[in-house]
Amino acid sequence: MKKNPYIEDVIKKCDVCRQGVNVDQYGNGECHHCGWKQDKDVFDFPDRVMYPNLVSFNKAKSLFRQGKKFIPSFEDFVGGLFYYSEMQFDYKSKRFGVVLRKGYSIEFFEFDKEEGYQVYKTKDEFMTNAHIDDMLLRDIWDAVENANYMICE
Repeated sequence: MKKNPYIEDVIKKCDVCRQGVNVDQYGNGECHHCGWKQDKDVFDFPDRVMYPNLVSFNKAKSLFRQGKKFIPSFEDFVGGLFYYSEMQFDYKSKRFGVVLRKGYSIEFFEFDKEEGYQVYKTKDEFMTNAHIDDMLLRDIWDAVENANYMICE
């Protein structure tokens, strides 16, 4: 019987907190001590937000040393968008999505709502002007919940 390569049966030290973490043969696994999702590519780009994590490797190490959770800032969220192309978050019990399209237009919308759809030509335009109910997204970011890569439900 062939072994499943995704079974997490190898123990290594977490890249962030240095505690033991189970990983699969590819080095992937989530640390149950700090929450960091192991990914060997972070060593090549330690300041870039890359899936599956929502903050950069260097920021995660800094947050861990400060005893803080790996919660993405607005800038981290946008970094994830430019890595993954689709992001989502909740605000006041409503789900919002952001999609990076070919040609790099950015579409911002509330799920299950046709009006209020916003399109931005550049990253800076999105970061400066994206809004919900006349409030800039960057100004209300601390009230956003469940920021993450977009998932299909």
